[in-house]
Amino acid sequence: MNIRFWLVSLALGLLAAGCAGPSKVLTDFDPSADFPAFRTFAFTGLTDKDQGGVLDNSLLRKRIEAMVGQQLTAKGLQRVGSEERSDLLVHFWVGVKDKQRVESTGMPAGAYGGRYGWGPNYPYGGRYGAGGYGGDVTTYEYQEGTLIVDLVESSKKELVWRATIVGTLSGSQEENLKMADTGIAKAFADYPPARKK
Repeated sequence: MNIRFWLVSLALGLLAAGCAGPSKVLTDFDPSADFPAFRTFAFTGLTDKDQGGVLDNSLLRKRIEAMVGQQLTAKGLQRVGSEERSDLLVHFWVGVKDKQRVESTGMPAGAYGGRYGWGPNYPYGGRYGAGGYGGDVTTYEYQEGTLIVDLVESSKKELVWRATIVGTLSGSQEENLKMADTGIAKAFADYPPARKK
């Protein structure tokens, strides 16, 4: 098998494997917030059309609402239809950014060898080799998706918890939704966060 073909295939395989889930899931929270006191939640109904987001897509919004709602319900919270009756307001934002990844299929090889011989008076040899051989540089264009989920304390209108989920989007909407679902589940895995004393 041609070694260059094998290297390109390996790189593409690793790239595909890396896209199976979100590349980054971060959470932050207000340590003074009384999370066990939050029993109900409602989605704000806001969209980010004016902020460069993509939530003017009602189908996408409903799917993400279902994912987030499932996690909060599993944590014992109840969804209510009115923002005024909720302890937490849930807002989320979706963004997509065009990115580039540059990869080289070169086989770097430094100099090798060294001095050797029969004692200090008869050394021979030296360093030999090359700086590398073969190789191509390939630029991959891809899209990076970011999902931000905010929980706002309704009575104070203050942000108490935020999750940021970042991942490489594929050409399949089904795969992208699976990645979002996985990221949301990871973000809520440690919810509610322990209150600092």
